[in-house]
Amino acid sequence: MPLELTQLLLDHRASGALIADLPPELVPQTADEAYQVQNETVATLGPVGAWKVQPMPASGLPFAAPILAGTIFADGAQLRAMDYPSLGLEVEVAVTLNRDLPLRGSAYTVEDIPVAIGSLHLAFEVLASRFVDRQTVPQLAGIADLQHSGAIVLGAAFPAQPLPDFAGLGIELKIDGHSAGRTEGNATTDNMLTALAWLANHAAARGLALKAGDIVITGARIGPLPVTGRYVEATTQILGGVAAEFS
Repeated sequence: MPLELTQLLLDHRASGALIADLPPELVPQTADEAYQVQNETVATLGPVGAWKVQPMPASGLPFAAPILAGTIFADGAQLRAMDYPSLGLEVEVAVTLNRDLPLRGSAYTVEDIPVAIGSLHLAFEVLASRFVDRQTVPQLAGIADLQHSGAIVLGAAFPAQPLPDFAGLGIELKIDGHSAGRTEGNATTDNMLTALAWLANHAAARGLALKAGDIVITGARIGPLPVTGRYVEATTQILGGVAAEFS
């Protein structure tokens, strides 16, 4: 039997209605419980085609979530804003894996990850939620809701070798031609590789091992921001650009 929160989230995904008041007894008490809801959700709605993982924090562990294959779109995607409740947008660096990373006897380390990255991309994560206000939902309830992931829009593929210095990656986001956000740097390349190694171990332990062709988005470099216009475009010298249109 799935957890009660799993069924509630699935019901609201199906109906499109949003949860205004989450009963306190349904809020996950641990990260493991939130991840159980994620696993039960993708078991019903799958398959999984991508993952999201936060940059490695200074202490503790990042959070992660599988992303449904049916919510991955190519550069220039035309999306309906009404399909993404609590619509928000993040600009991220994504990687596409070129090999499986199954459960094994020894843990994956940072040294294992570069050879498993087939390509690099600039990407949008489109945020959505089963909750009226995703920003006030208890953190672990949001993690259970696949970390509020609605969709990925994936930019063109760029070679992964050699890996660039992501700490100095300048990115600009424009909405309807007007600058909406800019960054001159964020998580380092080493930080990203550390988070990806952690994710490989985490996903395999959950029975959802990373596989060749999976996309991983690696944390917001701009955003989250509300989408206040129709046409969004992000650009960077190293990884080109990515665009999407909301109607």
